Amino acid sequence: MTGNEKKGYFYVFLTGVFFAFEVIGFKEVFRRFHLSPEMAAFFGVGFAFLVVTPFFLSSAKRRTKVILTIRRDGLILLIGTLSNAMGIVLYYYALKQTDLGPAAILIKTTVLYNVILGVVFLGERFKDREVFGIILSIFGIYLISTLQGQINLISASCILISAFLFAIQSYLIKKYIPEILGLEYAYLRLFLLCVFFLLYALGIGSFAFPEWQTIVILGFCSLLGYFLGRAFYFEAHNYLPISKLNATLLIEPIFLIFVGILFMKEPVDLQKLGGGAIILLGLYLIVFHKRKVKT
Repeated sequence: MTGNEKKGYFYVFLTGVFFAFEVIGFKEVFRRFHLSPEMAAFFGVGFAFLVVTPFFLSSAKRRTKVILTIRRDGLILLIGTLSNAMGIVLYYYALKQTDLGPAAILIKTTVLYNVILGVVFLGERFKDREVFGIILSIFGIYLISTLQGQINLISASCILISAFLFAIQSYLIKKYIPEILGLEYAYLRLFLLCVFFLLYALGIGSFAFPEWQTIVILGFCSLLGYFLGRAFYFEAHNYLPISKLNATLLIEPIFLIFVGILFMKEPVDLQKLGGGAIILLGLYLIVFHKRKVKT
């Protein structure tokens, strides 16, 4: 493993840690308070955007990088963030109605979509090991999606669509941005997400102010996940191929399953544990190999 690969995997590991805390925080808010997904996302990313803005505006060097990102990567940023925003709304909608463990496992099918996008659009080939991993993942998805009382078919479908929308962003970055500025990209993404969620909430008439304590919780979790987690994730694109980006993130759902069982009183279910293990094994087989490019 090269030095760049080690750096990339370290960034992805940090991403997984920050993502986990974000998901736990938002799940707890949905469990305790009656708040729509788009409002939770808006106040979370809005709070995070206001907190980090002085950091970027106070330095001429950082302002220059922000402007460079807008000029050079603005279109990809816009398309990728729009795809991401729709995925977030679907994911939070499902997270409100399902247990933490199943949701955390299903969202990792982003790995599967990344490989499929690589094969379809980047000329990569499926290997026998990958095909077996995909079959295992699909079987595990079926087991998780049919968990009675913990997740329903609509929620499972929303999460699977959400995972695909998240994968589109990684594909666009790897294909069209040779070297991404992770912090600046994450900062501008916060702003675009604020605009999207505000317009979406106003459009469907769901805009409402939660209590300030809720806003602070959402803002703190968004600082960890939406800003720091995404910044590290974007930086990892500079060091790892698209099929490897989510490798270390496969640890995250295992952690979240135990959090759900120990702290959120979610049931210990052999079907959930077995389905999760099968999905993660399938994704492991997909991720850890050397890919061949079609000539």
